[in-house]
Amino acid sequence: MKIIILLLLNIMFLHSYAQRSFSLINPKKNSFKFDLSGNLVIIPVKVNGVELSFLLDTGVKETILFATPQDSVPLENVSKVKFSGIGIEDGVEGIMAVGNELLVGNTLIDSLHNIYVVNGDDLDLSSHIGVPINGILGSHFFEDYMIKVDYLKKRISIYDAYEYPEKLTNKFTRLPVLLERSRPYVHIDVDLGTRKVEDAKMLVDMGNSDGMLVFPFLLDSFEVHEPSIYDFIGRGFNGLIFGKRNRIEGFDWSGFYIKEPIVSYPDSNAVHAAKLAVNRVGSIGNQVLQHFHVLLNYPKNEIYLKKNRNFGKKFEINMSGMEIKHDGLEWTKRRITTNIGKRDSENPNSGINVYNYEEFKYEFTLRPIYKIASVREGSPADLAGIKVDDELLKINGSNAQSMKLKQIIGKLMHKDGEEIRLVLLRGTEEVKAQFILKDPIPFKKYQ
Repeated sequence: MKIIILLLLNIMFLHSYAQRSFSLINPKKNSFKFDLSGNLVIIPVKVNGVELSFLLDTGVKETILFATPQDSVPLENVSKVKFSGIGIEDGVEGIMAVGNELLVGNTLIDSLHNIYVVNGDDLDLSSHIGVPINGILGSHFFEDYMIKVDYLKKRISIYDAYEYPEKLTNKFTRLPVLLERSRPYVHIDVDLGTRKVEDAKMLVDMGNSDGMLVFPFLLDSFEVHEPSIYDFIGRGFNGLIFGKRNRIEGFDWSGFYIKEPIVSYPDSNAVHAAKLAVNRVGSIGNQVLQHFHVLLNYPKNEIYLKKNRNFGKKFEINMSGMEIKHDGLEWTKRRITTNIGKRDSENPNSGINVYNYEEFKYEFTLRPIYKIASVREGSPADLAGIKVDDELLKINGSNAQSMKLKQIIGKLMHKDGEEIRLVLLRGTEEVKAQFILKDPIPFKKYQ
């Protein structure tokens, strides 16, 4: 799926409130399933009894709710605040709600939870990821427990931070974590091709769907080595964030060597308002974390890693050069045959008599609309004449409305050299287009 990076968030408080911790409802039911969409972890949450879906993000401290005209969530004790972060120039006004009930996966509960409300239209994550995202759950989720993230089974399990089963950490490698402003940092050795950075301080960021993110302006005289592309990196409150993207030689994370990850380099003008941690070089994102079974233990400043079957797999990228978004739903009408024959009532052994008429009914179904959100200049999609706002009707003969967004994006990441055939709706005209997938950033060793 298209890489989306969330680069949030600092809060300029008008007042300061202590945050109460979560409680485990039933120690015998300590896990829940999550959805992995666009390399992001989406979890089930209830806010004051309302069922929602939140992004789980170690790069954010607070709990954030996206306000949209369609949502109706009762909130307690509200006041105004301002937000700042990557992609924000002057700050964004929002609301702080104090003392709300937050239930996570029917497993953890906090009856006095503080929630920060922002305009969801400013980020519009749901349309680009293809599933509803109503908010972000940050570091408060991790503060009091050992949290296991199993990317293969798509399951999160919760344990006491000090008294967990001994076998839980068998065959895991224990690594130290530095917590600053409730965010986890580790140190790695990075080979960027043009230079090596030893002991680089990196945020472990589950809200980053790329493999890695590096701030190039923090490295003296650094140049991104070719091949690279100038690409959409993510979304901030102030709009889209762009920058370069390439593959690097790799990096060493305490003995785990990650080969040829995809790295994003955001433009410096998108980051100027963010308060970055001292000496921070970048982030490790979910595309890397998915190569491991991960245990996070904030109370003991630890992270445990164990390779899973994804370890060593090539990092994938959308090779079409076009971004697709979910652009709402529409009612579609389908004609269904209800009677194509009738048994002869006078002769039960006669079988089915087929008549020369058919009876029909119409089935109405809500189906997704997919549109082209952007097209990278010089990409296969661009050269094939695909335009922004074209509606996608078919891909390789399959009806787009019968597919999830991640299934469509999966076809665009499948194989270098594969042909893609599209049927598009441009205004009222159907348009056909075809192109060959081509990796825009194949790894080349820096000379």
